Amino acid sequence: MAEAAGVLLAAGPSEALGEPVQLVDVAGRPLLERLVERLAWLEPLVVVLGWRAEEILDAADLSPAVVVINYDWEGGIGSSMRTGLDYLSRERIHRPALITLANLPAIGEEHIRPLLSAHAGGVTLPIYRYDPGYPLLLDRSQWDRFMSRGLDPLDIALAHPEWVTEVRGDEHAPRRIRVPTDIQEALPRFGAA
Repeated sequence: MAEAAGVLLAAGPSEALGEPVQLVDVAGRPLLERLVERLAWLEPLVVVLGWRAEEILDAADLSPAVVVINYDWEGGIGSSMRTGLDYLSRERIHRPALITLANLPAIGEEHIRPLLSAHAGGVTLPIYRYDPGYPLLLDRSQWDRFMSRGLDPLDIALAHPEWVTEVRGDEHAPRRIRVPTDIQEALPRFGAA
């Protein structure tokens, strides 16, 4: 049995990038497809799409992930988190859920395993040098709290330090892909240049 479920938030727009971040070409394959492949050990892995969902589904093979659509994607990251956690709740998943972002491609097992090891319930999150970041590990007991707020999950966790276990590291936070120059930094992560 898997240690955690996964919720990969991929519903938001990437207008500053000029193309869907989910479809950025990485050695001939869409970035989102590569992320799903790397996170497939999370069971189940739920990919939340919204903006340009049909285009993304046509271009990327997201199996073995479960794809759910957030029709309220304009409501922000909190609405996408709610969509993913709602799916897990309806499927009666009781293990912690890892929440991560599609525009954060550097996240891998080496970032997730320390969170799983330190998880003692509540919320477990990484502190990169001095900055909290993604991914977050949410205990099943926290899902309703997070779903009812509908805000960025990191903001919710930071507003309630009594719920949080921090995993501190010395490295810088992985860069999010927001503009075209960020892509060049992310490509080596996948063995592409």
